[in-house]
Amino acid sequence: MRDEIEAPEAPAAPQPKLKPANENPWYVLMTLYGDDHERNRLVWNAWAGQALTVGERNALVEKGMASALDVENLHALQQKITATFKSEFARRNVAKSDIPELPNPNHPVRLAKIYVEEEVNLSGRIFPRGLHLSNVRFGKNFFAEFSSFEEVCSASKVEFEGKVSFFGAEFGSDSNFSCFFKREVTFEYSRFKGQVTFKSTFGGDADFRKGKFVDEVNFLDAVFEGSSNFNAANFSGRVKFSGVSFGRPSSSQPNSPSFRDCQFQHPTSFHQAVFWNAYPDFSGAILHDKTTFTARRTPTESEVKSSSSLKGALYWPDHTQQDPESVRETCSTIRHILAKQGLPEDEHFFFRREMHFAGKIGSLWQRLPYLLFGLFSEYGYSILRPTLWLLGVWALGFAAFWGYLSGCCVPAPDTVIERPMGSAMALSFSNLFPLFGFGRVYFGAEFMMRLPAVLKTLAGLQTVASLPLLFFLGLGLRQRFRLR
Repeated sequence: MRDEIEAPEAPAAPQPKLKPANENPWYVLMTLYGDDHERNRLVWNAWAGQALTVGERNALVEKGMASALDVENLHALQQKITATFKSEFARRNVAKSDIPELPNPNHPVRLAKIYVEEEVNLSGRIFPRGLHLSNVRFGKNFFAEFSSFEEVCSASKVEFEGKVSFFGAEFGSDSNFSCFFKREVTFEYSRFKGQVTFKSTFGGDADFRKGKFVDEVNFLDAVFEGSSNFNAANFSGRVKFSGVSFGRPSSSQPNSPSFRDCQFQHPTSFHQAVFWNAYPDFSGAILHDKTTFTARRTPTESEVKSSSSLKGALYWPDHTQQDPESVRETCSTIRHILAKQGLPEDEHFFFRREMHFAGKIGSLWQRLPYLLFGLFSEYGYSILRPTLWLLGVWALGFAAFWGYLSGCCVPAPDTVIERPMGSAMALSFSNLFPLFGFGRVYFGAEFMMRLPAVLKTLAGLQTVASLPLLFFLGLGLRQRFRLR
């Protein structure tokens, strides 16, 4: 393209105008022979090899990333590349009279403020001084499979409209990706030797399977709108998924982040990570004992004030279309980690999640104990629920006994009860707490024997119902006043 293309405007300020990619000398050198990717690769690597030692260049030949003939004749190749580069640059930029010099292989590759219309294939290439992308938009697919980035690789404000693949790529130094990947992107089998930052939006599926991360990895505030796959990835340094958003808030389709068989050798943070519609899968994963999770359903007011993106967010969904058995295992895994850290409140939060999904597994009779446990006590956490149920059972007995003792029902007691309301209240209370012996002291066995059969049955049911409710109340009190 010849005319300048305007990039979309951001909400805060308009983005800089993007020039055609052919006006950038680095891009012309990358695509010196058009669509002949193999020839482009061999020439590029031989040219880039000038920045390497003899041993490093020979290693390229052994890997098949450059030809022996080109490596042995770098001086002659330099002259040929220079001539071809100048003629090709002039052909692509007819309106330009000044032709830049051939880029220096000892300098970092820089692509800035350009729009690339064609598919880019940088697979199998070596970048001795790294790669720097800034304010670039790639209109089609981008491939850098099995490429080697010896020094810093950075991509700032880069938009990829097509598929992106860094399959098997090696990053020898720090890497920084601040990008918008509209479609699927893969870093499968990639190796990162330096610190890595992915402050990016992944609009499609993101694949990091079997990747190796030697140093610290930071996904701070990244957004995974599609599925995210980290299966069998190896993290040797600290990992931060703080503030990461997994899934789409408006989607009912579960996009479960998968960490199956991952190895986290150092502490990992999922602090304030938002899981919109699915729980992560940690099956077979080795998690560090100091891994952190947010044990709340919703953000606090202070968290929303500090990060507006958390408004209306759910850290953990109440309902999901995932297999409940898988979700239960995830909650159990997290609970065990938090138990080792001595965090009873956080541990119990995931215990409640675990019980919630256990109540969705199996037949009705298998689920019923979990459902009743949640109904009566919020899985041993609530003080209010068992208290209200006890009050309800007491009130039912009080109403029945008061009606009988006041003589307004048939049958009526043989003798007149002076204080029927107080007696009914005390009798119902004594049925709930038989261990205190109030019934024997104030009413006696003879009084209880004269009660109608239906009231005797009610009294027995009150006693039976009070036992689990008192137990649930004790669980709630223990959890509330447990030493932190």
